[in-house]
Amino acid sequence: MHRSGSGEAVDLRVRDEGEGLPVILLHGFTGNGDSMSGLVSPTTNRVIIPDLIGHGLSPAPEELYLYRMEAMVEQLHQLIQEKLDEPRVLCGYSMGARLALSYSLKHGQEMSGLILIGGTPGIEDQEEAADRAANDARLAHGIESKGLAEFVYYWERLPLFATQSHLPDGVKRSIRRIRLAQRSHGIANSLRMASTGIMTSMWKDLESLETPTLLITGAYDKKFTVLAERMERAIPSAHHVPIPNAGHAAHTENPVVVKRCIEEFLRKL
Repeated sequence: MHRSGSGEAVDLRVRDEGEGLPVILLHGFTGNGDSMSGLVSPTTNRVIIPDLIGHGLSPAPEELYLYRMEAMVEQLHQLIQEKLDEPRVLCGYSMGARLALSYSLKHGQEMSGLILIGGTPGIEDQEEAADRAANDARLAHGIESKGLAEFVYYWERLPLFATQSHLPDGVKRSIRRIRLAQRSHGIANSLRMASTGIMTSMWKDLESLETPTLLITGAYDKKFTVLAERMERAIPSAHHVPIPNAGHAAHTENPVVVKRCIEEFLRKL
């Protein structure tokens, strides 16, 4: 059982295989552990992939506070304490990247490395953050009132994911299948409470992050590439790699190159 700071159990579904330096893969919003499979080989590393709260086969409780980023950090920490007694690498995509960064800033002494794919430390401007939180709350209400299918139709047509229109049909079907298999209230609660607009901005904390960090963005993802370039300047031991022919989900759109970058990073740790 993985407990929140309040002591309530959140029994995350976890896949754990392989041996070697542990790498924990954290999926993005509307994904699950399968969304990250194949990024790191269990023949070279121990690979641990949880379904995050409200996603996949992990619990989707009604208590909203359990979906906040601070609570997710605690859930991840409890999972790690149960499974590992050695340093580890966190690799997260989008929401998973925000979780990985949040965890590393709090538990950096336990880390060997950090990999962020399409990540952000949050929103500095309070008015912009409030607007984002309000918009995510409206979307969450829409999921609850109109259903998950309508939301997925909207979500996959966001400009952020426009570059995925060129993915093979089988890959697109797999992404849609994972999204449609989610539970409406779990996804709504995650969107509402783990919103970038609600989480505390971590920009001012980046200079204290001593963990070797790999920042990955798709070259077509201009917004997050600019953010990664700024993060590279702020984090003492960070290196940014833009991935060609890829947008926000670089690991899905150009998996061969992303996997190679991750393998090179892990070999140097």
